[in-house]
Amino acid sequence: MDASKCTGCGTCMEACPVRYEVQLPETVKLARTAYAKATDEEVVADIIDRYREERGNLLPILLDINRQFNWLPRPALEHVADELGAPLTEIIRVASFYNAFSLVPRGKHIVNICLGTGCFVKGSPKLLDRLEKTLKIKHGQTTKDFLFTLEVVRCIGCCALGPALRVGADTYGRVSPEQVPEIIDSYRKSVSL
Repeated sequence: MDASKCTGCGTCMEACPVRYEVQLPETVKLARTAYAKATDEEVVADIIDRYREERGNLLPILLDINRQFNWLPRPALEHVADELGAPLTEIIRVASFYNAFSLVPRGKHIVNICLGTGCFVKGSPKLLDRLEKTLKIKHGQTTKDFLFTLEVVRCIGCCALGPALRVGADTYGRVSPEQVPEIIDSYRKSVSL
């Protein structure tokens, strides 16, 4: 194909046999399907099989994979694409659209700090500052031990209890900056038990 003759009409895209295939160098292509553990492939296969016959099965499959790994590993997305006969680009498009999914590894405990109006005016920026100091990371980052990921959200649904934060499924309301280390330590201790 001579790119200098392209008019932008899109005809080549319609006829392209590799239109949805991600083009990678050969070494990357060989390495990209490696799961972290040998059992991970079986877990993903079981999740896919659970929803295989359901219409609109992509979201439930991705949700279960995200719950299992706390993110969507690339090999799992490729596995889903292969099993469902869907282009990988479509799977990634859906996965990157919803904020419930993560395409990067996250910590065991997701810490959501609310910066919505109700919490903001009641002091959540001070909580965020204290969380960043306690965890030694900035929001959007994960601790080196993969125990915590700190995320800023606009609402966790308890404005009357602001400032609020959530660790996994546990919600804490009317939190003062002084309470933050104690809250975080309780999750650290639960891991060591």
